[in-house]
Amino acid sequence: MSAPLMIFVGVLLVAASAATWALVSNHRRAVLLARATEPSVRPRARRLVLHGADGTRAQRLHLTVEQFLPSWMLGETTAIRLVRAGFTAPFAPALYIVLRLVVAIACSLAGVMFAPRDTTLLYAASVAVAVAFGLMLPPYVLLRLERARQLEILRSVPDCLDLLLVCVEAGVSLDAAILRVGHEMEQMHPRLAQELLVINRKGNAGVRRDEALHGLYERTGVEELRALSSTMIQSERWGSSIGRVLRVYSETLRRKRRQSAERRGATAATKMVFPMVLCILPALFAVIGGPMVIGLGPLLDVFGGR
Repeated sequence: MSAPLMIFVGVLLVAASAATWALVSNHRRAVLLARATEPSVRPRARRLVLHGADGTRAQRLHLTVEQFLPSWMLGETTAIRLVRAGFTAPFAPALYIVLRLVVAIACSLAGVMFAPRDTTLLYAASVAVAVAFGLMLPPYVLLRLERARQLEILRSVPDCLDLLLVCVEAGVSLDAAILRVGHEMEQMHPRLAQELLVINRKGNAGVRRDEALHGLYERTGVEELRALSSTMIQSERWGSSIGRVLRVYSETLRRKRRQSAERRGATAATKMVFPMVLCILPALFAVIGGPMVIGLGPLLDVFGGR
């Protein structure tokens, strides 16, 4: 009876963590798009109580949390992973650490309260599993969110390059093309559109284009974008055609995606061997050989009686 309760408590904790991250992500996306667009097209999004009209409450809370948390818990790696997962708010690292502590304490208390007490070894093992689950759950969720965002951005890169190519070949400058494509892709590919708008805002703020393009990889962690940024920087530095670079790289990404799909399809048969041997074949043998074994039962009784 204690095992279902532990599972129920774990599901509740996972749901609460997912809801918190979803709210923070939606608010961060709304603020990012609002700063990059005109006031007349500001997105309507739900606002968190954590934020005031000017963000002073969030900054105050972030500073307060930082005072109580040790410096090693708010490391640079955690901040980078949160940015790559899509959480760019200033209070995201502190909130993430607080959530990790809350989940770890809640899982530990659940393990202490609901672990089976039949034996001391079983009780200690159950508590240890609950503590490990609480410590590993937030990093695992963050890793999954980071991988999902990277995959979504990677899938939208070829379409983005096609639109950039059309704008550049039409005579539009690269900065104006990035801004236009960022606005046009908000509905179809919002993740990459946000990054393009960030590049445009950095350029308007005086950041050099090569630094803004290199920051695209730092915020996403997608290797293809780092190669694209380096290629575009070299093309601009040496004066070659940026349109040719975009066209060739778009075709290269599509060819790599097709080759990856073919490779996964070729290895599908090998990956199906273990499920077939462990799951399908035993049931098939039981269905085929079961009636035969039942039919041999009387004969075995006859020979056994002799």
